[in-house]
Amino acid sequence: MPRQAVTEKKTKSGVKLTRQKEGPAISVEEFLALRKPKGDLLLNVEGERVSLTSLDRVYWPDEKLTKFDLLCYYLRIGPHIMPFLKDRPAILQRYPRGIKAPMFFQQDLESAPAFIKTVHLTNQEGRELDYAVFTTQPSVLHFVNQGNIEQHPWHSTVKHLDKPDYFMLDLDPKQAPWENVLQVALVCKEVLDELELPGFPKTSGSSGIHIYIPLKPKLAFGKVAAVAEALATEVAQRAPKIATVQRSLAKRQKQQVYVDAMQNARGKTIASPYSARAKPGATVSMPLTWKQIEKGVKISDFTIQNVPKLMEKNDDAWASFFENQQALRLRG
Repeated sequence: MPRQAVTEKKTKSGVKLTRQKEGPAISVEEFLALRKPKGDLLLNVEGERVSLTSLDRVYWPDEKLTKFDLLCYYLRIGPHIMPFLKDRPAILQRYPRGIKAPMFFQQDLESAPAFIKTVHLTNQEGRELDYAVFTTQPSVLHFVNQGNIEQHPWHSTVKHLDKPDYFMLDLDPKQAPWENVLQVALVCKEVLDELELPGFPKTSGSSGIHIYIPLKPKLAFGKVAAVAEALATEVAQRAPKIATVQRSLAKRQKQQVYVDAMQNARGKTIASPYSARAKPGATVSMPLTWKQIEKGVKISDFTIQNVPKLMEKNDDAWASFFENQQALRLRG
């Protein structure tokens, strides 16, 4: 029998357990077969009853895409996104009224159903907070129902909180042309190949490209961040006309892509692989192959509407990601 949470009951960390709604729940297959549903319902996923509300709420006004459309996306892409979310603390970015209405961040979880796990952590400002943790598909759907369009996991799991199992470089174009972003990505690959480190590129879903390097969780965030900064500097030195590590936009040349390594500190997050983005077009942060980079892929190529079908036709570009975890060899 599904577990039922009780209102006002608290976990050891103080998070209130909310009462699950009663009544019949439909299956995932039945849910995906619905056409423009309205109102609320209960969904049975992996043995949990997930309460879904206001299914017809519009999240992308220009595209006329709703919360239901987003929930369907995460259900269909679940097997691909879950390896990058499971057992990781989440920073929730909530858009309860869609992408054109005010958004707010939530790090401290005050209440949740019993199937939502939490971890008690101290954030960068020294505050003690109860972070939500991605665990199963029901947990993701619960967060999405609360307006969490994008999924922002930590770079580490709860088992190794202070030791990330990947780091990343964010190629941020600002005013630079997209062609320069693609060229800088290939310079990153050149540097990583020389160091015998695997690099996995993806679109940011916004304006740039992210390059992830999988790690064995052996080193603390500070040491890993230092490696990321050194790599970013090397890339910028090899292609100074189109790449820079200058943070100030005013001091950059318009054609330069910012090679950002600053998102590798403890507690920093970035949109996960396969995460939807709260951007026009309902774009997705899409894992890529290096051949796609060479051929000239675009951000707009991947949306919540076409990615599930693309994944049915093509192999998962990041299927071997966690099989390629490396142990960094530090000098000195």
